[in-house]
Formats: sequence, C-alpha cells, structure tokens
Amino acid sequence: MDNFDIFWEKRGWETSDIHLNKLKAMPFCRDFPFIPQKNGLYIIRGPRQIGKSSWLKTILSQYSKVDAKKCFYFSCENIRDHLDLEQLLKSTNTKKLILLDEISFVRDWSRAIKHYVDQGHPNVLVITGSDAHDLRKGADRMPGRFGKGGEFSLLPMDFFEFLKMKKIAGWKLKSKTEELLRYFKTGGFPPAVAEAGPDAKKPVYAIETYWKWLSGDFARRGKQEIYLREVLSQLALTLGSSISLQGLAAKTQIGSHHTVQEYLSLLEDSFALRTLYSIEPNTGAYQFKKEKKFYFTDPLLFWLALDLVNRNDVTDLEPRLAEMCACEFLSRKYSRFGYYGVKKGEIDFFAKDRWAIEVKWSEVVHNVSEIFKNLKIPHKVIWYKGNFFEDLPAGQNDSRSGSVKLSLA
Repeated sequence: MDNFDIFWEKRGWETSDIHLNKLKAMPFCRDFPFIPQKNGLYIIRGPRQIGKSSWLKTILSQYSKVDAKKCFYFSCENIRDHLDLEQLLKSTNTKKLILLDEISFVRDWSRAIKHYVDQGHPNVLVITGSDAHDLRKGADRMPGRFGKGGEFSLLPMDFFEFLKMKKIAGWKLKSKTEELLRYFKTGGFPPAVAEAGPDAKKPVYAIETYWKWLSGDFARRGKQEIYLREVLSQLALTLGSSISLQGLAAKTQIGSHHTVQEYLSLLEDSFALRTLYSIEPNTGAYQFKKEKKFYFTDPLLFWLALDLVNRNDVTDLEPRLAEMCACEFLSRKYSRFGYYGVKKGEIDFFAKDRWAIEVKWSEVVHNVSEIFKNLKIPHKVIWYKGNFFEDLPAGQNDSRSGSVKLSLA
C-alpha cells in the first residue's frame, strides 16, 4: 500500500479534493442514486462527465468518517490489464470498502474481479465505468456473484430532476413549456445545466469538454476522429427520421455501412446514442433489417453534433428535440418498445398490446395519422406541449434507493 496516495486517511482531505470541490461549487446538489449498505459487488454505469467519480468520493467521504483505515479508493485509468488489477486487489485484503473508478480502462478486468469475489472477501466493492458494453459483458461473466449488490446507472438528469435542481439553485421557474425549451437547450448533464444558468445559455464549455472526452475515448479504441465527426453530424441532421445503415453511410464520406455500424455501436456503448427499431405489430418482434431511428441520449449531445457541421439552416429543431427527449424518457422506464410505421403513417413509440405514444410539439394536436386513430391498444396518448411527459402507461420502473446506515464492522 506504500505506493498509493492514501489521501482519505488524512484529516480534512475532502477540503482539497477536486471532485468534492466541484460538487460544492455547483449551484445545486444532485441526489446520487444510493449509498451501498450491504456487502457485495456494485457496478455503476454511466457516461463521461456525469459525476461517477464525485459519487464515489461522496461514498468514500461518508465511510472514511466511520473508519478510514478500512477504506480503499483507486482510479484505474493507468492499470493495464487484469493481472495488474489482481495484484492491486491483493493489497486490499483488510479493507471493507473498495472503490475502483473507471475500471473499463483495464483489459479483461472481469477476470480479476471474478477471482476476487470468488475468494469470498466480505466487503463492499464498487466499480464504475463509461463503457456500457464492456461493463455488461463483464457482469455477464459473474452470475450470482453480486451478493447484496447489483448493477446501477448514473445518467443525465431527466426533465423532472432538471426542475428539481433549478428549485434547489433558487432559479425562478417559468411555465412548463418554457422550462421544457430550456431543458432542450441544456440537457441534463450537471456541468452543462450549471454553466447554462437560470437563463439556459448555451453551455459552450460543457460541449467542448464532452467532445474532448468522447473523441479521446474513440481515439483510445483506435478510431478516427474524422469518421466520428461524420457519423455524429449526420445523426444530428437525420434525427427523428427512419434510415438504413446504407442510407446513413451514403450521407458520409465513410462509404462502408459496416464501419458506420461500428461507430454507432461504440456511441451506444458510450451512453451517447439509442437505436429505435421498427416493431412488427402482430408479434412485437424487432424488425432489425428495416430502417431504424437514432436518438441522442441527451440534448447536449445533439448540440455538440450539430456544431460539428456548423449548420444554421436546420429546421424543426424543437419538434426533433421533443421526440428525442421523449425516446430517452421512455427508454429509462420501459423495455421492449420501438416505432411502428407503414405507408399510411407512423407511430413514434409503440409497445405491442400495451401502449402507443405520439409526439406532436404544438399547442393544439393536429395532423394525427389514421393509423394512430384506428389503433386498438390499452393505452394511447398524444404528447403535446400541454401534457408532455404526462399520462404515462402503467408499469414504469422505480429507481432503487434506500436510507443510509453505514457500517464497517
């Protein structure tokens, strides 16, 4: 342990910690999903710049006040592979709280974690990462090994948490429609919301910072920045439209739809993109060969992508953003849905035999397709400015939370 900076054992370490100081400097204090209370493995997924490191430091701060000598924190960005990680874990045998940040930087990390957990160490082990595919693949290799832990996500704020943080900051709230427009401008990344302030100014620094992280992560994977720019810009320009991979590739200088698919997959793994598939109405099966829709997971990413093409002539921005935000909102609450489209019309979001939601960003609903009007389904609603994010279908997921009672005995 002599090679590590055991900063958490120093009195008052929190006052000089960069992550905790950033939290203090924010105009609002976001509620992190939970504090782990039971022994077990916890995997935290989330995009860059969302606050995972700050969340870990908050856990460390609370537990170190109980017994700092039983805590351990380490950022894994400079660990090469599972062998180095295994050596690191061997040095933590006496610890009751182990926090490993950005573990997805470590090649084959799950091999070391699986071996460590199989040895039966009685502690709280929390790992975070920004690569959804890598974390999911690693978790799949450890069935039954989570103990009292589990998998959790830390994502950008949705609209309702956005409103809550504005209230905490003491910012004056306007009408729901005006606040939705402000959310469309800033998104839910806490640094972007803080930078934009009460008037929702463009968060230029947050956009630049996120682009550096995103392009850096792609470069680390051996990908070309120019291809990333091409894909992102076309995703922004075609947002809300159904398109094939071949069609998307034809709009870029990349040429190969296989390469485009690779970049799209990496964007999904980076929590930046969601793919919406066409749903077969009779079976509810995804129609993978049909055209797809692609949505950014947060408005900040849309503005980032649009800035890459420097286009000021893009129309219908608000309706596009409304549909994009609706997709992300529903994706966090429901599973197994897509879009339904035929020659007679299209339904934006469709779950067979359960619900259908159409998005019309207007004061009054008009131009509703015949296919939507004639659809027989238990729950059918049109979201317009007056009822956006309201009248939800039954069965939405509840976030996991709990009271905090710490013990390092």
